[in-house]
Amino acid sequence: MRGLLLLGLLLAAPRAQGQYYESHREVSLLGGLGLGYSDVIRSKRGATGVAGVLELGGSLTVGDDRNEVFLLTRGVLGPSGSEGVLLGGYRSFFGDEDWQSFVDLGASLRLFSGTWVGPRLGFGARHTLSDHLSLYGGFGLSLGFGSGLRWDAEAFTGLQWHFPISSR
Repeated sequence: MRGLLLLGLLLAAPRAQGQYYESHREVSLLGGLGLGYSDVIRSKRGATGVAGVLELGGSLTVGDDRNEVFLLTRGVLGPSGSEGVLLGGYRSFFGDEDWQSFVDLGASLRLFSGTWVGPRLGFGARHTLSDHLSLYGGFGLSLGFGSGLRWDAEAFTGLQWHFPISSR
């Protein structure tokens, strides 16, 4: 009896995952605000302080669990002057449909007040407001190597606008 139950579960699982993936492929637009703290170490001088952040970008779902690859551009105004930041990576979600936590693993490239590139790790949550709109927020940490050494911490929040795409 247990063998038949196990066989039934094994045969049903791939079909259910395939249907879930087919119906949940989407592209998203992201837009938000945040605050960051930077500590920049250059040869004999450093810049440390709080910065304001404006971010715009997009994401694409990948895999069966609605995880995403994302690319964001950020405008930053802070102690190092104005900067442009390009963030990219993989966002893995955990939780039910309404509330989900996430972990970001990616990289950042900072430009204009110097050039830094390095790894980034983020944590946060997303709340689904409707079929096409979600509210997200979280924290991130990044290291930068290039024009000296720097580390950055940020808190961010924003809206994610979802667009389903066909699976053809």
